[in-house]
Amino acid sequence: MRIRSKSLTFRIFLSTFLMGALIYFICALLFISNLYNYFEEQIYSELETESLFLEDYVLKNNLSQLSNFNTKNRITLIHKNGIVYFDNFVDPSTLENHGTRTEFLGALSYGNYTSSRFSETMMKKTLYYAKQLESGDVLRISCDQHTVGVLILGMSQALLLMLIIAIIISALVASFTSKKIIEPLNKIDLENPQNADIYDELKPFTKRISEENFEKSQREELRKQFTANVSHELKTPLTSISGFAEILKNGGLDENTTKDFANTIYEESQRLINLVNDIIKVSKLDEKSICQEKEKLSLREIVKEVFEVLTAAAKQKSITLNLYGDQGYIWGVRSVIYEMLYNLVDNAIKYNKENGFVKVTIESQEEDSVDKKASSVRISVEDSGIGIEDKEKERIFERFYRVDKSRSKENGGTGLGLSIVKHAAKYHNANIKVNSQMGKGSEFVITFNKE
Repeated sequence: MRIRSKSLTFRIFLSTFLMGALIYFICALLFISNLYNYFEEQIYSELETESLFLEDYVLKNNLSQLSNFNTKNRITLIHKNGIVYFDNFVDPSTLENHGTRTEFLGALSYGNYTSSRFSETMMKKTLYYAKQLESGDVLRISCDQHTVGVLILGMSQALLLMLIIAIIISALVASFTSKKIIEPLNKIDLENPQNADIYDELKPFTKRISEENFEKSQREELRKQFTANVSHELKTPLTSISGFAEILKNGGLDENTTKDFANTIYEESQRLINLVNDIIKVSKLDEKSICQEKEKLSLREIVKEVFEVLTAAAKQKSITLNLYGDQGYIWGVRSVIYEMLYNLVDNAIKYNKENGFVKVTIESQEEDSVDKKASSVRISVEDSGIGIEDKEKERIFERFYRVDKSRSKENGGTGLGLSIVKHAAKYHNANIKVNSQMGKGSEFVITFNKE
């Protein structure tokens, strides 16, 4: 039962079936109630008609004939002072004064009056019709009517038959309706949901599936490209290391050649280590599996640390490093922010011109005077380097993509630097923008929004 309850078809069936059953019970109750009220009105009408006929006997003072009148209704004559002087069912002398009875008082006030009294012990209701005569006395006629419960009991067979028919019809309609509703859902091709003839309410759902399929295919394509690129990038240094190591193994080389080969093996192994480290960094950022907690950081202090590490590389090309702006406080992971800024400044130096510059500017915008918090922090890394073509701006953040492949190899780049920058910015919900002109340099702008 637990398994079936999770079925959408079963839930639609159950809801439709219960709704049909509920409608049946409501209709049955309304029918019985109206039928009961109709019978009551008919009885009152018959009592009124009978009172017109009996009034003639009373006026002629033929009480003896009135006693012999063939009727199942009870006839009572009440003096205007409430004393009962005639009753065709019991001895009137045994009856109490009726001066306080509702129907008697109503007849005296309005000429005629109807009322009813319910007997719980007899499970029936007595209906009264009272009429004031010309003499001032009151003629009262009454009869018994069964209660609604008795009426339902009497109609039990018919009601039970109607219930069975209603249950069968409800079950058939519910089964047909549930299958008809579910049928289009079962026909949805999850590989191509956008082609399905589906309800308008479910179109956002199929659209989302289609988008996820597209994203899945893109991720699969990126995975294949990444695997191929990793294989290629790893194969190059490993082949070089293997080749030089084989030559050294065979021996017969002079000391200088051996030293050169050993140096090459060391450089290639370092390149291999850097490549593996960058792959690990990108994977962690992509999977958001970084264990470190975010903390309050000063971008200015981190840039200073980066400058200290890269000062020697900048001096080799006579490049000046400049830092402007405020502290630029953000919430982030220090190691990730450091890696992002390091890659940006490192690239700005590697792809720069001799005697060029690298300028880093930090701006905190819309600072709150109460909390001393900035709504956003903007940091830009600008250089006077070779620049980037417009057609390549969208691809520079791809893994292993290089604008200048030969120059990147010479500089020891892995092709993952800007990919790390992109993933680090995404990890911190930051936006990244590139401005560049060929031969005039590039500017990378990262905006950290308030968290």
